[in-house]
Amino acid sequence: MEQAPTHTPYTPAQYQRVRNDYPFSYDPWGSTGPAETETATAEPSSDEAPRPSSMDKLGELFKQTPRPRLPEHVGLKRSPKRHGVTAVVVAAALLSSGATAAATYGIASYASQPSASPQATAAAVQPSVVSLDLAGPDSKSTGSGVIVDEGGRILTNNHVVAKAANGAKLTVTFNDGKKAPARVLQQDPRADLAVVQADGVKDLTPAKLAYGSEPEVGQQVIAVGSPLGLPGTVTSGIVSALHRTVPTGNGSGLGNAIQTDAAINHGNSGGPLVNMDGEVVGINTAVAGTKKGGEAAGLGFTVPIDQARGLVDGPAR
Repeated sequence: MEQAPTHTPYTPAQYQRVRNDYPFSYDPWGSTGPAETETATAEPSSDEAPRPSSMDKLGELFKQTPRPRLPEHVGLKRSPKRHGVTAVVVAAALLSSGATAAATYGIASYASQPSASPQATAAAVQPSVVSLDLAGPDSKSTGSGVIVDEGGRILTNNHVVAKAANGAKLTVTFNDGKKAPARVLQQDPRADLAVVQADGVKDLTPAKLAYGSEPEVGQQVIAVGSPLGLPGTVTSGIVSALHRTVPTGNGSGLGNAIQTDAAINHGNSGGPLVNMDGEVVGINTAVAGTKKGGEAAGLGFTVPIDQARGLVDGPAR
């Protein structure tokens, strides 16, 4: 019989032994050199066995070479609060919006399967998203908002318009570039929500509100707003988690928040988080930040739209 080769065969990366010199004791890419594994020995048989093929040898190698186990310290863990991650307010401190009041707005009664691409969803919702600009004696700021009726009521964050309630000038810029003065109608500081009224406008395009249809983790969403003063900006991501309790830098906090990895930046506050059916599932409010003042990528928080129902449906104060 022909003598079996004496060299050590190559081993696929996923079956190579643990390398102690790698930072985590495991190289996910493997190496291109020979593996440090024992060769398999053939079982004796009563009849003369056929010469094993290269595929047979590879199969035996796969059976006898165990998968390496990751060390116990490698893995994902929940970050405790002592790691210094807190939520900070995302958008401008105030916003301006322009529209008049009316009582017709779209409501989604149940969660449906995605029916449009991100491009189509963005095109459908952008006419309902506005920029809000606030000008006071010592500061200027920009936020976002979403139209909730044809007469010009706009839903946004309270932290965006809080100073406008005290006399600062509030202006809304619509998707088509038109502007209108606005005033604060209702505020809910605890939920960080507010409704403003744009004056002298009509026949606006209200957004669909996904009342009673909580999004699912992993569901695709887009965020629309004016980050850093850039109106009509669309970013995409997924719902990362639900029911988050998020402390914020101003001493208050968000309860039951939606977590998303769609990019949210300063100026996005008050803008909508939208599912692929074009329905608003929440109002973008905060991003995670560190104690050193930095911001964590992909950690945004949104107030669920159901928490805004009382403001949107209730009478103006």
